[in-house]
Amino acid sequence: MPFNPLKRRKYGSTKAVVSELFKQAGGIPTVMEILDIGRTRAYDFTDPNGDAELSLERVEKLVRETEATVISEHFAFLAGGVFLPIETLDDDVDWHSLASRASLKNAANIGGILDSISLSSTSPGYIDAEEARELIKKLDKHFALLAHQRQLLIGIIEEEIE
Repeated sequence: MPFNPLKRRKYGSTKAVVSELFKQAGGIPTVMEILDIGRTRAYDFTDPNGDAELSLERVEKLVRETEATVISEHFAFLAGGVFLPIETLDDDVDWHSLASRASLKNAANIGGILDSISLSSTSPGYIDAEEARELIKKLDKHFALLAHQRQLLIGIIEEEIE
C-alpha cells in the first residue's frame, strides 16, 4: 500500500498524536534533522496503517529541542487530567494586562457553549468533532490563564512568608 501523508488518523490515536508532535516540532524536515532520520522513516512514524513506533527517547528529544506540548497534553489526558503549561513568573507582572486577557466576553462565550451541550440545557445545541477540537483549544487557553493567575497568587503568598 503506497504511503499517503494525508491519511485520516483517528483523533487521539498514537499516530495522530505523533503527527501533531511532528507538526508542533516544525514539520518533517525539522524532525528529520533533530532525530537524524530520513524522510521515509519520519513519515512511517505517522502512517496510521504502519507498524513503525516512535521510541520514548526520540519523543523526549523532540520535546526538549522544540516547544511541542502535544505529548504532555496526551499523557495528561490518559491520566485523567489536563496539561496546563505555566509560564515562569516575571518580576514585573502587569496584573491589568493579565486581567484583560481573561475577558468576560470569552468566559461568557465558553460558558454559553458548555451550557448548550449540557444534558440539562433547555436549548441543547450540537457541536461536531471539528468544532469540539477548536473549542478544546480555547478552553485549554482559559485553563492555562487560570493556572498562570494561580501561580502569580502563590508568588504573592510566598513573598509575604519571606
